Amino acid sequence: EITNFAMVMPITTDPPSENTPIATVVSMPEEPSSVAERRQHATSSAHLRKYRGGFTSSICAIFRDPDRRTDCCAVACCGVLSSDRSRYLLTGERPPPLWNRVLMYLVIPALFIVAMNYFAVDVTVDDGSGSGEGQTVRTAPREFVWSFIAYIITIFVYGCVKNQRTRKEIMMKLYLEGSRERGEEVDPQQLESLVSRHNLDTLRAHCCCSCDYMRDDVLYDETSMIHRDGLEEDEELEKDFCTSLWDCLSNTFWGCCGCWCQCCGFCALAQEEREVNRLTGNEQQKIDYLTFQPYSEYYPSIQNLIEHQDKGTWKHLSSISDLSSKLLKNVAAVLVVLLLFALSDINSNFTLENMIVLLLTLGQAFFIEYLVHWRWNLFDLSFDSVVKYFACGFFLTTPSAVVFELVISTLATIIAFILAVLAVSSDSELANEFTSDLKQAMKEFTVNYPAIFIFYEFVNAFVVAALIEEMVKYFGYRMVVTPDLLPGRIAPLSRNGNEGEVEPADESPPKSAKSIGAGITVAMVSVALGFACCENLMYVFVYSPPSLGVEISTLLARSFFPVHPLCAAIQSIGVCKRDLEGDKKCGLGRIIFPAILLHGSFDFVLMLAGYFQQVENIKEGNDDDGNVAPDDEDATADLSEQLPALIAGLVFVIIGYAYYVVQSRAQNQRLIAIDNAARDLNSPLV
Repeated sequence: EITNFAMVMPITTDPPSENTPIATVVSMPEEPSSVAERRQHATSSAHLRKYRGGFTSSICAIFRDPDRRTDCCAVACCGVLSSDRSRYLLTGERPPPLWNRVLMYLVIPALFIVAMNYFAVDVTVDDGSGSGEGQTVRTAPREFVWSFIAYIITIFVYGCVKNQRTRKEIMMKLYLEGSRERGEEVDPQQLESLVSRHNLDTLRAHCCCSCDYMRDDVLYDETSMIHRDGLEEDEELEKDFCTSLWDCLSNTFWGCCGCWCQCCGFCALAQEEREVNRLTGNEQQKIDYLTFQPYSEYYPSIQNLIEHQDKGTWKHLSSISDLSSKLLKNVAAVLVVLLLFALSDINSNFTLENMIVLLLTLGQAFFIEYLVHWRWNLFDLSFDSVVKYFACGFFLTTPSAVVFELVISTLATIIAFILAVLAVSSDSELANEFTSDLKQAMKEFTVNYPAIFIFYEFVNAFVVAALIEEMVKYFGYRMVVTPDLLPGRIAPLSRNGNEGEVEPADESPPKSAKSIGAGITVAMVSVALGFACCENLMYVFVYSPPSLGVEISTLLARSFFPVHPLCAAIQSIGVCKRDLEGDKKCGLGRIIFPAILLHGSFDFVLMLAGYFQQVENIKEGNDDDGNVAPDDEDATADLSEQLPALIAGLVFVIIGYAYYVVQSRAQNQRLIAIDNAARDLNSPLV
């Protein structure tokens, strides 16, 4: 400890005299007063605590800091976008083209599955009764099965090796940075020794599942006695709802044994992106994901349209970035392919009528987007940003929600099953009926034990659906970084007389707080609309029986209640209160709680109505045990039976809309007051 203390504290050059106090021997640097100043002061790696491999943030630090966006990107889309961006910023290496990835990850696996299904043979399996008769099942040839497994393993190993190589390059960059700051020459042998010494850590960081001992993660380097981001050891970051929830989960499942469990390298990808952002600096990060196009290439033309209040449709469409252009072109190409598939009558379950239903499902989301953005807030958020936020909600947040809901619903089902077993074990008559007639016993259990089903529906409504979906929508908004919501103006780079030098153009006055607040609302609603659009497609074409009447009734029922965009708009009030009004007490919990309450109540009413309707059908003997798909008349009858529940859901939607209108108007007045105060402060008369 004495050695570390002597190395950290700078020693004065004046020799101490006999009467000099010991305190004057050490020259204490002036401490910044606030946490923000300490963060700004600690910009080099010498002021940051070191972890294994020389990283300045722990691999266990995912979701610890509420101000970071990178942790969300490491989880979404299996971390592919985060890894590509980190590799590009670090080495300039671009990811493979889209067609290459579609071929590797979609087309070839689909061909394997089709081939296994096509060449499958009928195999008779003995049922164990001794009668000689068995059950006939279709089995794919072993050669195809093992080839498919080998291909999946090869793809996984290829990705792991590529990520491990990137991690080693980051470690070498950190070593070079530390050597440069200390004024030392780079020793290639020490650099090679560093990489080889951490080969096991690198291997464990990017594999399917691994464990790290948290106590061994910290590397007590002689140059640092300070935490990351310049915070002292006894000082903690302010926690929000997500951080507290993550701490609770990590301490419950991993803290007891001192191990940190990793899955598919998510934690490592988040750690590497944090490090790359610190190494490359802020200016190099002002690029889009996927295309890596700098904001300065396309956004100045968008700013020009906003400043001149130009409503030309073609001008806004032609000013979008390469990423938005590729997204729109790919969506158009997919719709054309689906239209040709519907016209070909290859599959009777997807005809031209079904294609019209699909277009209507998309049109419902596009129509709300048109009203929210183009009609009411065209100059508060660019069309380019709307495309990116909508795409994030459609392609990134929906798969994340499906995975998380599957995990949580499985846990809820296990708990409900345990409660059901305890209930059945206490009822001997019902237990005997389970052994004799399972279907009839299930019906009696459904009627006689409503508390278990109500508890299960409550968990599904407020935790599985509301909590997870509202959180992933919020993180979907946080993941996307667009120049519209960045502070300051993105200036085009205009060359001066000297070759190779650039100078920024003059800056214009920043946006008003009211305009930024409207842009935040449009952004969050766009993410929610993308999420709702994908969810509606799943409910209409995946979860519903293959019947045109059922598809239309499902679409009408889900289109009549725009709960997702309404909850996102309610969330935006809390985000504006935190980011624009400066209310630091408004964390994630306060932001999403009103939306969870509205969303959960809406779903709970519909789920309860479905349960009681099922109980009523059982009592009347109208429950259907078959698997016959309902026809259009049955769909109309079901819709009429659900009418009271839909009316109750409409009441909750009206209450939520009234809450948003009241809160939004009050917040607009506060934002206008902030704008007036800023204008008065910058007035030349002051």
